[in-house]
Amino acid sequence: MKISKKTINLLERRRYVFYFLGDGMGLNQVHLTQGYNSALGLPSVPYLDFPVFTMITTHSASSLVTDSAAAGTALSTGGKTRNGSLGVDADGNRLVNIMELAHAKGYGTGVVTSVGVNHASPAAFYAHVGRRHEYTEITRQLIEEPVIDFAAGATILIQRGDTLKPEDYVQRARGNGMRVYCGKSEYAGAAKGERVLYLSDRLDKKYIPYAIDRKEGDMSLADFTSAAIDYLYPNYRKGFVLFIEGGQIDHACHSRDAGNCVHETNDMSESVRLALDFYARHPNETLIIITADHETGGLVMSKGSYELHPELLAGQKCSLESLTAQIAELRKSKPEVSWSELKALISRQTGLWDSVPVSAQDEKRFTQIYKESFLDMDGAVEKNLYSANERIAAECLIFLGGEARYTWATSSHSGTPTPLYVKGAKAMEFISCRDNTDVPKVLKKVAKF
Repeated sequence: MKISKKTINLLERRRYVFYFLGDGMGLNQVHLTQGYNSALGLPSVPYLDFPVFTMITTHSASSLVTDSAAAGTALSTGGKTRNGSLGVDADGNRLVNIMELAHAKGYGTGVVTSVGVNHASPAAFYAHVGRRHEYTEITRQLIEEPVIDFAAGATILIQRGDTLKPEDYVQRARGNGMRVYCGKSEYAGAAKGERVLYLSDRLDKKYIPYAIDRKEGDMSLADFTSAAIDYLYPNYRKGFVLFIEGGQIDHACHSRDAGNCVHETNDMSESVRLALDFYARHPNETLIIITADHETGGLVMSKGSYELHPELLAGQKCSLESLTAQIAELRKSKPEVSWSELKALISRQTGLWDSVPVSAQDEKRFTQIYKESFLDMDGAVEKNLYSANERIAAECLIFLGGEARYTWATSSHSGTPTPLYVKGAKAMEFISCRDNTDVPKVLKKVAKF
């Protein structure tokens, strides 16, 4: 059957863009996850077979090691800025982002994240502020400026010194005509013309539960992604641009928690599969972009020997933060906790001493940490950017990763280039990308924004 010129023009006008960002997800995080999945017979990381793969540099205007705000700005606007700034250049001048261009053309727009909806990465796609922690102004722009049609995340983060709570901003959003839902049981969708703010039912938490800790009924990134597609597709016939962030890959890597990193990377893959299902129905109009803002942790895929054992991470049943909470409960339960009691808890939750052998020398080191942190209370807490954890818990999970032959260079960001995977309409145009600013520039071109 011959396709008419009118039909061809219609297809060319429709654009469905899925723009994924794995926060902190370097190439080694992806391949750690792929190795784990392969060893356990799980599905492959779905974007490893995308036709376009390249690496992009991530430096900001102020440093060779970027933060999420500067990287998010580069990925959304094509312009460099200083670490800590959002949607403005290094001199503070406003930069136009992809969502603003799409909105001006009549396309639907959405941002979805597993962390706060006004956190740096999602905010880079709608906000313009000098400092990333200006949550009050970022939230005002999200609510009052009608650029984003569908926004979803764990909660609304509160700026230091602000007397309002997330619930207060929920009411402001409703007062500005937004449909606001908190939790899966409350979500009921919306019609065209009704902007949506979809949050979790735990507004007191800065992020939804880690995938490794998730219980039945908990929110997931895929829940938000599915709702965004269900809202944007029928309401915007021209098409849509949907930004989706796996925000807690970064958290896991700041904690040097390899097992949690695997689960969070796989969790973002569930949303990627939703995009691929959509692509299968609309292959000529759909573009899927997957990248990262930076690498976190300096993850090294070797510990000096020519071997990797990602299968050893399978015994880990919870995140570092959850293990810390369980140890805290054990502390509260009795005046003095013995090493054998603590060891039993750690073993149940990590597989150490059970599926992963621990030498007498290593156990001696752990018992010394136990004495210092439980009996002497010296250095009981180890802090990273997002959490403060029991030192013994942190050391045990770093050891577990080491036994699997994965090590960490830092608990912060690195300057390592990040991967870029692209599939769909005009995907080959992205093969020339070498820097994070190139991605939105090519997107503007192929989407004709």
